[in-house]
Amino acid sequence: MIVNPDFGPRIRLTTVLTDTYFEPDLPIKNRCGKCHLCKDHCPAGAIIGASTDSHYSSRSEAIDFKKCLYQVRDVFGKIPNTEPLICGICIKVCPWGDKTKKNLIYIYE
Repeated sequence: MIVNPDFGPRIRLTTVLTDTYFEPDLPIKNRCGKCHLCKDHCPAGAIIGASTDSHYSSRSEAIDFKKCLYQVRDVFGKIPNTEPLICGICIKVCPWGDKTKKNLIYIYE
């Protein structure tokens, strides 16, 4: 999960195709600190790691996407005309980018 300093995990990434060269930025420090809210609230138990000093090198180091997907299918598969990819609970509980939870960021640092 990408945690943006302004919007937290509440962002959607898309693809931009270009032949322009971009110099890569240095990796940024993980913003989670000692926070485990996403891991503690994940109904699928899909979040493997939390609170590391640096970002994970791949999504599979941070989350078991199959567990997440199976949980979503089990819960939302019963609702007609829905096919979400995630349940969104991890995003909902993350204090980053949520002005109502801003004080929680300092508790977990």
